[in-house]
Amino acid sequence: MSEKEKPFKNLRPILLSVIIEILQVFLFAELLIIAVMAYSWKKDPVLFIQNYTDKGLIVLIIVLILMYLVKQNIYKLLKN
Repeated sequence: MSEKEKPFKNLRPILLSVIIEILQVFLFAELLIIAVMAYSWKKDPVLFIQNYTDKGLIVLIIVLILMYLVKQNIYKLLKN
């Protein structure tokens, strides 16, 4: 019976590592989007506010912070 359990012994850390890497890719993509939005805001602030992009930028920053916190919590699970 113990022979069947051995292949799945390290499955949890592998899955958590994959989830952390996927979150890392999303974090990087969000940072790029925020950089583009900040550039467009610097280029033309009036048009930026007229298109309600400022609210989108705020929401994107909040999502970025929440995603970072989730990533840190999963990373703590991986260490245990």
